[in-house]
Formats: sequence, structure tokens, C-alpha cells
Amino acid sequence: MDSAVTAETLDRESAPSVLWKAFDVLGSFSQSRRALTLSEISRGSGLPKSTVHRILTMLLEVKAVERVGPRYRMGLTIFAMGTCSAEMALRDVALPYLERLRRTTGQTVHLAVLDSSDVVYIEKLVSASSPPTPAIVGGRLPAHATGIGKALLAFSPDGARPPGKLDGMLPARTTATVTRPAALRQCLREIRASGVATDRGEAVSGLACVAAPIIINSCPVAAISLAFPTTAGSGQQFINPLREAAAAIARAAGTSATVPLTAT
Repeated sequence: MDSAVTAETLDRESAPSVLWKAFDVLGSFSQSRRALTLSEISRGSGLPKSTVHRILTMLLEVKAVERVGPRYRMGLTIFAMGTCSAEMALRDVALPYLERLRRTTGQTVHLAVLDSSDVVYIEKLVSASSPPTPAIVGGRLPAHATGIGKALLAFSPDGARPPGKLDGMLPARTTATVTRPAALRQCLREIRASGVATDRGEAVSGLACVAAPIIINSCPVAAISLAFPTTAGSGQQFINPLREAAAAIARAAGTSATVPLTAT
């Protein structure tokens, strides 16, 4: 394939349809839908059962999926491929610092990366003293509704102008969620000035977060956050440990040969 061809020009008409269909099938699985029947995959993918059966047969051969009785689940091949990502390498480097941060603060710790207008969580260390959070490893939340997402948006190359998907009125998760683009832009400017983002019941009522970006060569490669009850105050006591952890992870990742993250 010509190296000038980009993802934008490679659409469903020009690419082999079996590739798109295979990703449609794999996309039917999620953290809450780990084992699915043929009918469930057909409904989830929008493909006919006969097509799904053919695709599953191919995926079974390469161990991308496994069959357990009448159900299918993700296979070890997909797991092994996922561990090769830059994000997993970063997670491995960050984990000791995240564990130390949880011990120091006694709160739940998250590590996430930005994907367009969403954050994708790559680690979560739960603390019994923190309230439940909606984040799950591999799951997504809208960046504008989370402290960790706003930390990443604020320090992105054009932090004062979030991605196009955030230009219009934004979906609200709670009554506290910032939904006006102008208000979000002002919030991001303030975060960029202070270096720390906050979330006061914007993702889940009663849950607060403080978050800081992990910056390598001026590029925010990820962010970390601490979650605590809104009744516990502003979280000011967590900011210094949070900043120290983010800086330590940035130093370790920036010097690690195992983290293929390059800042531009």
C-alpha cells in the first residue's frame, strides 16, 4: 500500500470488507459483555449470522477469539497484541508510582490517555476508603466530564481549543458537568495555569477528583487522578503527592527504553 494513503482515505469501500467485518465482530465484546453467543454478536455487530459465523471461524483459527460452549470470548492473541502497545509499556513503568500514591493518600488512583474527545483508562488501583468510580480499565469516559480528561485536554498542543467533537454543546453526566464549550475552554486555560485539574461531581454525583498530566518533552502522554468523596473537601492535600507522582512517572518513562512514546 502506498505510504501516502492515510486512515482518512482508507474507508469501507476501498479496504477489504472482511477486515471491517472482523473489527465489527470484535467490537461486539466489552467489559460487561465478555462472552457472547452467535446471535448476540450478530445483533451487536449488525451483521447477518452467516457472516458472523464465517468471520468467527477465521478468528478462531488465529486464536483471536475462543469458543466456550455456545459462547465466544476474546482470545489470547488479542490479549498478547494489547500488551505490545505503548500505553501498556507506560502502565508498567507507572505502576510502582501509582501504588505508592495510593498508599500515601489512601484514595483510588487512575491512569488514562486521551483518544479524541474521550479518555481511555489503562490502570485503576482501588482504595476501600474511596467511593466507587465509573472508570474501568479499557473503558472510556468523556474527557470534558472528568478531571483526568480535562488535565489531558488542557495540556494538549492546542489546549485552549479542544477537539472538534467538543465544539458544540457537550453531553452532561450530572448537573455539575461543564456543557458549554466557552466554559470548557476557560476551565482548560485555568488548568494549564495551575497544572492541576479538578472534577467536583461532574462524572458522578458525590465523587471528586484531582488530576495532573504526565508530560514528556512538552507532550501530555497520559494523566493520573485521585478520586475521593466530595464531602472530604477540595482535595488540596492530595495535590503535592499527585504532582510528585506525575513528575516521577514522566522521568521514568522518558528514560525507559521500553516505552515507545515520543513527544513532538
